[in-house]
This record gives sequence, C-alpha cells and structure tokens, in this order.
Amino acid sequence: MRAFQWITSMLLLSSCTTMTNQIPEMTYTDEIYTPAPFIPHTGDGPFKNYLAYNLSHDGYQPILKQLQTLLKTPLKSRGESHITVVTPVEFDKVLSRRLKMQDIHSLAENMQLQKSPYHPLCLGQGRVNLNGKEESTYFVVVESEALFKIRKAIEELYIRKGGKSGEFKAELFFPHVTLGYTERDLHYEDGVVKDAASCVYKMEPGPRSK
Repeated sequence: MRAFQWITSMLLLSSCTTMTNQIPEMTYTDEIYTPAPFIPHTGDGPFKNYLAYNLSHDGYQPILKQLQTLLKTPLKSRGESHITVVTPVEFDKVLSRRLKMQDIHSLAENMQLQKSPYHPLCLGQGRVNLNGKEESTYFVVVESEALFKIRKAIEELYIRKGGKSGEFKAELFFPHVTLGYTERDLHYEDGVVKDAASCVYKMEPGPRSK
C-alpha cells in the first residue's frame, strides 16, 4: 500500500515537473538537514498535543525568501520549521482515547525521530476561500519512509492499548514543512492536501549541497 502511494507521488511529481519547466526552481542546501533538538508539544485543551520532527529553521528561511521574491509579496511565518508526524486533531479525536502524549514521545524517541531521513520533493501550494477571499499556504512536500514507520508503530501501540483498527490511519500522512501563508496556515481539515499533487515549483539542491 505504501509503495503504491510512493509511486503515485512520483508520477504526480513528474507531471508537476513537466508543467513547471519554465518556472524558476527553488533551491535548498544541506542546511535543511542540520540536526535540531526534539521539542515536545503538550498542554491542556484542544490543539495543544501533537508530535513533530523539529528541523533547522535556518535551512528553510532561504527557501521562504526565494518564494517571497517570486510571489512579490510577503508571507506570514511561524518562525520555526517542522514536519508534523501526528496532528493535534489525530491526538485529540482518536489517540487520546488510549494513549498519552508521553507514550507517543517515548516511542518516537526510541525510534530516533530526530534522526529520521527525509527528502524534499517539491514546493506546494494550498488554496481555500476564506470569508470571500482566496487565501494560500506554501510548503515543502517531503518523502520519508522513516516517519511513516513511526506513525505505523503508533497505530500498532494504539491497537495494543485497546483501540480499534482503522480509528487511527497511519497511511493518512502527508509530510511537509510549512514555509508561509497569506492569512493563516491551511490544513487537511480545510480541504488542503499537502502532497505531490499540490506542486507549483520544482526543488533542486543548490550549489552548496552535496
């Protein structure tokens, strides 16, 4: 199933590449792979608990600057970079029935979350009409089998703790790094799917990358 999704993503990315041949490429350097410390995200109330792979923000700032230059407009940014592995909605609505965030953090630490290899595929755009105005979010779509394996292990732990199969879907995973947005970030719940079908710019390693 996962192999099929990977092949589909590659086909979509190939199509995206064909369509964007005349559009300037976004470049990145090896600085996006600079190790970063793990940051736990926990708290009381909704949308406070989630699992994220923390990344070097210094590696992604140049990509955001390239994007703003091409768009000729500034974008809002959180000032940090990460890949969400388990969303707040997934924890609040499903995983919290059987697991605590500490269970998830411990599992991720044992599976060396912060050393997970990943590869940038393209720069994607999501668009939604909010209050009568089209708003956009921009992000780097990535591929990571290691992060999917962590989600699969969380799913298995949830089932061992008494959860039902299919309640948490490890396969429903669209890893990405949000760069910036016009008004607010847009999510899966808004109808934005951050996969290779969202590509608007190609991404290539810059001259300083190996």
